[in-house]
Amino acid sequence: MYKGMTIQQLTKEQIRAIVNRLDNVVGNHFHDAICAEVDEEVEDSDVYEIKKRLALDYLEEWQQFTKR
Repeated sequence: MYKGMTIQQLTKEQIRAIVNRLDNVVGNHFHDAICAEVDEEVEDSDVYEIKKRLALDYLEEWQQFTKR
């Protein structure tokens, strides 16, 4: 949590706006992130495998959070 921030419940619209912004930021830098790790182009199937792994890791994190 950032200093000076108050805790509030975000609205569904705010959450959707943040999700859209993060999707845009990640999407814009996705290729750069891949190139930072490998020196060649990757297959579409590899790109989707990376996206799947990212989604599954976030889902696992959420599941752990909701068990508290």
